Amino acid sequence: MSAAISPLEQMVVVLARDLADGELGAAGAAALVPMAAIALARELHAPNLTVGGEMFFNPEPGRLYPSMLDDRALGRCEAAETFIELFGHSHHGLDFFFHSGLQHDAFGNINLHHVGGTLHAPRMRGPGAANLSYCHTSTRFYICPTVHTARNFVEKADFITIPGHLSGPEAKRAAGLTKEGPRFVVTPRAVMDFDPETLRMRLKSVHAGNTAKEVQRHTGFDLGISGDVPQTPPPTEEELTVLRARIDKTGTLRA
Repeated sequence: MSAAISPLEQMVVVLARDLADGELGAAGAAALVPMAAIALARELHAPNLTVGGEMFFNPEPGRLYPSMLDDRALGRCEAAETFIELFGHSHHGLDFFFHSGLQHDAFGNINLHHVGGTLHAPRMRGPGAANLSYCHTSTRFYICPTVHTARNFVEKADFITIPGHLSGPEAKRAAGLTKEGPRFVVTPRAVMDFDPETLRMRLKSVHAGNTAKEVQRHTGFDLGISGDVPQTPPPTEEELTVLRARIDKTGTLRA
């Protein structure tokens, strides 16, 4: 490889590999990594993958922007849309969506409302929910925060904005959550998935330069590590070349 792989580039590649041709998905406002992953998948193996966001479908901006609310990306896209149309999408369902938050707990629940205190008197207030019905109507979603510490990976979230697996299979069934929910948690340190029996988060692989012990130290709950944890497969030469030459020309993912 011509240069060291950045943690965000590794995240992009992991996510891109799991997206299939012909699928319909969306990303939220903070969408640097998700949009790069979607673009990489479209370039390499999923040309008919469609993504909608806050303002457009299938943007091809020639560079990456940190938000899907950045109107500079409207210069090259297959279609533009209004917010009324955006909110209408949630009724029809998607194949996938991308999420992250202030807190992510052991069952993949996400908090975007507040940390500490109460909902009405928080220690820190977050952005809250904005049409997060997507989490119920999407077949699956990915959790992809760009920070992984014991402060944002907690045993139990202070508030559940986006339900993952709640407290396990029984609670999920009782709440009527019939979709897959969170499939992977992809961070700058590692990839996590969920135990099929308990639906609790567990460590799947660690990125190059990290160890299972280090990932556990930066996580506020037990990741169920037993035995050797494999390294996340690094980007191939083709994946890295396409990502840097066609998608991230300005090196935003390496900044």
